[in-house]
Amino acid sequence: MKKFLVLLLVLALCSCAFGAEQAKLTTTAQLKTERLAAQRGTVGQYIAEDLLGDNKGTLLTTYEKYVDAIASLRQGKVRAVVMDEMPAKRFLAEVEGLAIMDEALSEENYAIGFRKGNTELVAEVNKALAEMKADGTLDAIFAKYLTGDYTAVKPETIDFNKGAKGGKLFVGTEAGFAPYELKVGSSYIGIDVEMCAVIAKKLGKELVIENMNFDALPMAVSTNKVDMICAGITVTDERKENMDFSENYVVGAKQVAVVRADDYEK
Repeated sequence: MKKFLVLLLVLALCSCAFGAEQAKLTTTAQLKTERLAAQRGTVGQYIAEDLLGDNKGTLLTTYEKYVDAIASLRQGKVRAVVMDEMPAKRFLAEVEGLAIMDEALSEENYAIGFRKGNTELVAEVNKALAEMKADGTLDAIFAKYLTGDYTAVKPETIDFNKGAKGGKLFVGTEAGFAPYELKVGSSYIGIDVEMCAVIAKKLGKELVIENMNFDALPMAVSTNKVDMICAGITVTDERKENMDFSENYVVGAKQVAVVRADDYEK
């Protein structure tokens, strides 16, 4: 009998922990006291930490990959995942039972990161980006992935400029951030990948993608393991202290909260 009562107590506690008896989420302000998840090293993590304040140590769980954070949400281990809007929309298209809360948590800009003081490469990349913006190349790349079926893009259609006489341009990324970067087979596709491929060609170099965990990217570029990093990286004052950035190639990207659809009421 005692064991049975203990079991009932455990089930009751689990029910409360996973939101069975909780009011549905209606505003992002409610997230300040909820269990949250984010990808490690991302702005989403910093936003979640700010939301939770002193409770971040107990209420925030970070993961190396977005897909693991989403799995945690679906299993009821957390109540929301704080992440970038475009990858969030991808998960909604591919995974049933998810929703994005209407109120964005922040807006930010993306740029390419470089080792501090690597002014020559920064200038070359900025020149290439300016040309791509002026002639419509950058807009065409975005349109390809944001309005078309990017899952149909084949890596062999992207010109990595293999065998270029100018050597290789090593670019660090985290290929779980579709539609910006995504691993397909042994190669890669995505907005950032195609953009970097054009930049490499303008520099007379072959593009080489180095795939790694997002939180490892800053160290990789600062220690010259890669020449630059490009993975939907948000420009922040804190990051500027440790690396240099190109001109922005995305302005106004949003951080959002992904929740279970049955747990959200607009």
